[in-house]
Amino acid sequence: MFKFIDLFAGAGGFSEGFLQAEHNGKCYDFLLAGDINSTCEVTHRMRYNEQLGLRTECLTKDITDPDYIEVLTSKVNHQFGSTNVDVLLGGPPCQSFSLAGERKKNDKKDDLFSFYLKVIATLRPKYFVMENVSGILTKDNGRVKERILREIRDIVDYEQIEKLLLFLNRKEVYQSAPINQQYELQQCINKLEILLTQDKVEKQRRNEYLEVLNLINDRQAINETTKAFLEKAIKNEKNHVKNPSYTTYINKIQDAFVTAFRNNKAIPEDDRNIVRQSLNLMKNQNNIEITSRRIKLIINECHLNRGEIKDQYDIITDVLNLSNTIKVFNSSCASLFERVQDTSIRQTLNNIQLSVDVLFESALETVERIKRILIPVTTMALAEEIESLSKYVGLYRIDQPILLNASNYGVPQNRQRVIFIVCRHDQDLINNIPATVSDDQKVSTSEAIGDLNFISIPEQVTDYNQAFCKEFSSSLNGQIKRTMLGKKDTTGIGRYGILKTYAEWSRIGRLNPERFPSLLKHNPKYTPANSVDEMAPESYKEIILPNHETSNHNQTVQDRYKLIRKYGCYVTAQENEPKNPLLTGTNKRNYSCLDPLKPSTTIMTIGDDYTHYGANRALTVREMARLQSFDDSFVFQGKRTTGGDRRKVETPQFTQVGNAIPPLMAHAIALEILKHIK
Repeated sequence: MFKFIDLFAGAGGFSEGFLQAEHNGKCYDFLLAGDINSTCEVTHRMRYNEQLGLRTECLTKDITDPDYIEVLTSKVNHQFGSTNVDVLLGGPPCQSFSLAGERKKNDKKDDLFSFYLKVIATLRPKYFVMENVSGILTKDNGRVKERILREIRDIVDYEQIEKLLLFLNRKEVYQSAPINQQYELQQCINKLEILLTQDKVEKQRRNEYLEVLNLINDRQAINETTKAFLEKAIKNEKNHVKNPSYTTYINKIQDAFVTAFRNNKAIPEDDRNIVRQSLNLMKNQNNIEITSRRIKLIINECHLNRGEIKDQYDIITDVLNLSNTIKVFNSSCASLFERVQDTSIRQTLNNIQLSVDVLFESALETVERIKRILIPVTTMALAEEIESLSKYVGLYRIDQPILLNASNYGVPQNRQRVIFIVCRHDQDLINNIPATVSDDQKVSTSEAIGDLNFISIPEQVTDYNQAFCKEFSSSLNGQIKRTMLGKKDTTGIGRYGILKTYAEWSRIGRLNPERFPSLLKHNPKYTPANSVDEMAPESYKEIILPNHETSNHNQTVQDRYKLIRKYGCYVTAQENEPKNPLLTGTNKRNYSCLDPLKPSTTIMTIGDDYTHYGANRALTVREMARLQSFDDSFVFQGKRTTGGDRRKVETPQFTQVGNAIPPLMAHAIALEILKHIK
């Protein structure tokens, strides 16, 4: 089995789809789910530990926390021993990327993918997947997408860098470079050494942090308050450990600059100090980045949004940005170059600018620089060796992100998502997720939820109405047979060839009972708990049909839904009856009336936004889950809905459903990876 971790897991759409996938005897083992919301952990633990009997760990923690990677890896190692992660999944929160919402500078969510990539660089999975909304492709004129691709490709294979360094330090290789380019080559070598040292420093940070943490926890004489204080102290300080190679590199640049301008009276000291101060800032860049992250955290915690104060704090983070320091440095060097005539000083200025360029370019750009220097002048044998060694310095490969529509994969919903599928350089590139359903055979809304429309207003039901299900099965849309992946009117051998209606698949489930036999032994269980601390087994409630409860609509609301159903959508109803008090008497403007013969529109996080095609009401959590392709045995735990300040600590069922990745779409991605993974 191939092992996977699901970060930004939410309710578990990715996890569910990956556990459903099987190919030629290959399948997945679920190691850990991570999310910042405690209610999502309850849903995961009830599904994967309680219901399926898996050993899967959960991590409820902010991925930007200084000790996130340490805690994650220690949880996995404690539960499963030292093990490799084959696939890592993640969908950073999409609010700041979405075309429907406001895009804010210094929005903490915008930078979460960078922290996700740090986890990738540590775990080195064979494949990783990042999911987001389609707006990410065009955000900031495509620059956000390009930044993501660039940072993915810049994750380096340190073993390969070490091999390349050994090659470059061979006497015949270094001396084959032209005399006037040997300084540049040396800076490239120094840069690669800095990268290697940085890798060792980060590993040292993690190991020492965990060792000190264990020492603190082993000391019984220390009370809990003191332990908490010490843990917080070492967590805040652990990332301040410096890279000695980096410091030495900057010091040499500073020394060369000071030596060049010693006793030079033509240039005022204040002008020279701009360069020296810029280099000092570069030397302390690690601490500056930590400061910048803290300021961004303050901006988000204090809800600074638009206006003078927000603008001022944005200026602070702009000033702290490394690119700003480099801009000032280059401008000052250029000014000094124009004002001095001494050839040796001019050469020094060129050299230190070159050194800074090499230091802050990506590892792959440095490798390309090395190739430009050596390949034209060296022997054919050495040139081939350079090409071979440099080919795999980048640990991961990706061409472009893939735009998917969930309805192409058996999901009864038109939901566009962007998927970055990235492979390690020893794995096959994946550039396409083949559709499992053709355009004219997509699953309709009525196929998906038609057997559930026996519920009244208001009502909570916990079992199927067998007579109603039988009646639905005899209807036109209730007779459409499909494979588990949504393909219609096919025959085949094995689990994917079995034909059932979409509703039947939802009722019996899509997980293989041979792999998950406990599914057949017990009914699903529900708990109102919003955190693990609140979970109490004695309060678990067995439910055959979970999460199927209608809102308590008053007669006015029901009449409004009836009017919207009459015209097919809110906008058309308003155009035809602009003065109708049913439409003017509400602040809501985004009712979406479902079409029974088509896939639904994108399912969001508020059930009241949707008008049921066959009843004067909103959708239930279970109906929304069906439209997302969750099985009925999957229980969304915690409160059905919530509001106000409670949203900061609770993730209601509607939100869990709306934020999830459709399991059948995740299944298609998982299946394609299984076909290629080595």
